[in-house]
Amino acid sequence: MTNAPIVVGVDGSPSSSDAVRWATREAEIRHAPLLLLSCISYRGAEAAVPCIGTELRARAERDLAAAVGIAQTQNREGEVDIRTEVHAQYAPAALVDCSDSAGMIVVGRRGLGEFTGGLLGSVSSIVARHARCPVAVIEGWSRVEDGSGPVVVGADGSAASSAAIDVAFEECALRGAELVALHAWSDQNLSQIHIDPHQWEAAEQSERVLLAECLAGRTERYPDVVVRVVVVRDRPVRHLLAEAEQAQLIVVGSHGRGGFAGMTLGSTSEALLHITTCPLLIVRPRSED
Repeated sequence: MTNAPIVVGVDGSPSSSDAVRWATREAEIRHAPLLLLSCISYRGAEAAVPCIGTELRARAERDLAAAVGIAQTQNREGEVDIRTEVHAQYAPAALVDCSDSAGMIVVGRRGLGEFTGGLLGSVSSIVARHARCPVAVIEGWSRVEDGSGPVVVGADGSAASSAAIDVAFEECALRGAELVALHAWSDQNLSQIHIDPHQWEAAEQSERVLLAECLAGRTERYPDVVVRVVVVRDRPVRHLLAEAEQAQLIVVGSHGRGGFAGMTLGSTSEALLHITTCPLLIVRPRSED
């Protein structure tokens, strides 16, 4: 989507600030506008205490002013068009609504008011499940601030995986990064199942052919992107996390080969959403919109 904005959910939390920093760089390399969005609805609190609306708006404007400062610091060349909006709507609903016209939604993993012992905030969880454009979930920034390391994509032959591969190649081309394409033979744990080495060798060759088919066409479209292929037997989450230790971004489809109609997130994307500290980009096929 040409010139579609990168939309960031802003609430003043450290996680939100990380999301703003990451999104500013994404907007810069995509030559896209950056929309910083803050919401003031607390779902009924305004009716119970009428004056709370004024305070909520004032706080939202303070949060946005701070976010603009962060984005301007990150936007050293001044090339990114930074915009702000305050929505009187529940934050997940506002962000999901924005996904119809956004190029990407970016959220921190956990915002203000989230249970601090939890691994995932309610806003990031809902947006990742229901947004109709790619969703980036960010926790931490310093480890990837220099933009080094590969982009890792999970590939399993599903429609969502195909969409993720398209986005991953695009990200690599924009970032000048290597692409690590990882394919697991099975989503299940096969460590306790005896597999004859010769059978595994034959299966591995077959799975490499499948992965090559998944990547077909993209290598010609992006000839400068170096691709490293990784084929493993099982447990894609475990192997994606291992590759992510040195990566600047993980890209996965919203759900994979085990998905069903109406599924919002599959087991792999769900697990990564909860546990990875690497920037995670979840991609849903446009046909599901």
